[in-house]
Amino acid sequence: MFLYKKCEVCGEKINKLQKLRNIYTLKMGEVLRCKYCFTYYKTNKIVESFSSIYINTGIGIIFWFIAGICFAILLPTTINQNVKFIVALLFSFIFLSFINFIIACVIPLHKTQPPQKIHKQSFIYYWVAMGILAIILIAFFVGFLGIKF
Repeated sequence: MFLYKKCEVCGEKINKLQKLRNIYTLKMGEVLRCKYCFTYYKTNKIVESFSSIYINTGIGIIFWFIAGICFAILLPTTINQNVKFIVALLFSFIFLSFINFIIACVIPLHKTQPPQKIHKQSFIYYWVAMGILAIILIAFFVGFLGIKF
């Protein structure tokens, strides 16, 4: 099955999606651990480097807006334009999340050393940046719709 990696040491199945965030972070070097023999697995450096380029250049956000525009074109024109744009961006987010899910299921994992504590701190910066981006997008949508508090 795609969602599991067979442990090379004990033969047990390791769930690739131990945490929901692994859909996004597995390709960035998130380390998985076998519950039975405590062997660690992660992606190779080539996949990590492509993922780093994808994230650091903002290509994901560009794909999100392009997919949103495509969905906006496909939605019926009887809907209010502002609502249509937000629904299109929501559909594009779901679509790109599905693509990330497929990537997380297919991505190969290799045995590695136990993770360093410094490596875990880099994900904190990632999630802080995503939180700031979410706040900016929410403010954009509120202003776009003209909602007044």
